[in-house]
Amino acid sequence: MTHRWGVIGPGNIAQTFADALRHLPQGELYAIASRDPHRASQFAQNNGAKVTYDSYQALLEDPNVDIVYIATPHSHHFPVAMQALKAQKNVLIEKPLTVNSAQTRQLVALAKANNCIFQEALWSRFMPCFATVKTWIADGKIGALQYITSQIGFSFSGEPTHRLLNPALAGGSLLDLGIYSVSLSQFIIGQNPVCISAMASPEQGVVDHNTFVTMHYQSGVTSQFVSTIDAQCSNVMTIHGSKGFIHLPSRFWEGKQCSLWVDDECVENQQFTHQVNGFEYQIAATMALVEKAHQQRAGIDTTEMTKNLKAKNAKENIELCDPCMNHADSIAVMETLDSIRDIIKLRYGDDIEAL
Repeated sequence: MTHRWGVIGPGNIAQTFADALRHLPQGELYAIASRDPHRASQFAQNNGAKVTYDSYQALLEDPNVDIVYIATPHSHHFPVAMQALKAQKNVLIEKPLTVNSAQTRQLVALAKANNCIFQEALWSRFMPCFATVKTWIADGKIGALQYITSQIGFSFSGEPTHRLLNPALAGGSLLDLGIYSVSLSQFIIGQNPVCISAMASPEQGVVDHNTFVTMHYQSGVTSQFVSTIDAQCSNVMTIHGSKGFIHLPSRFWEGKQCSLWVDDECVENQQFTHQVNGFEYQIAATMALVEKAHQQRAGIDTTEMTKNLKAKNAKENIELCDPCMNHADSIAVMETLDSIRDIIKLRYGDDIEAL
């Protein structure tokens, strides 16, 4: 089965997606939608897509589109995803899934009601590197998990028109960058924080520039991170245990390397070479969900006596998201981000925050 993809929002991140999809034989880049027809046409030409649309709805009404990849600015994720799910399309949507948890909960409910695959594209959680990290911790290689530290950020101060400096696009460091520390901490610890403290500088800006967060978990583990759009960070993550630590070097979210340290000695170092660019794991996982759902629906007994019961059971058993980034985790991550924004008093316009 070939899965035909439609892309909404043909920008830089969509190009990374297209580069990865090109190497997955079970997928085809079929359609591109942009409100700028020239941009859609150029993207399609560069990437071999067959169809372009100058409206999102037109793409969503195309019966040949099996899965939609949403790569608009995250300020626009919620309304576009609502359109897609109402059209009963399967969706892979860039992180952060929405701007707030209320929007996320509504999208998850709609995906379940319409029986659509709905997957957040937090690419790091699908990578072999972070599976290795979780295995090392589960095997007791660093002893009892104590705390996690991370920092993520770049200096955009010399780029006044950059989207992360624009409140109309839900800019700032937290939702775009800090989400990696929040989501990967949740993934590694296997819990959601029960207590959060945070501060930002400058205080009460229209977007958050430097945000410092400490998250405490029921198990006693703590995770601390800084996200920034004003400073060039080391961009590393370190996971500390009672016997040793795990270090992920610069651009930790790219999952290219992790090293295990015990008694100040590196006892194991793993390097991971992505087949393409790291996006391939989440794309393949989404197509696997769609394929499995298709097989389950096709396997329903069509005899009249069992049709209704088996159709109901099949619908209930269809997986609408991957365990690496499930709906409960997506909601909980957004709730954590909501709490941090409440503390630092960061709110966007009603047109962005509204349901």
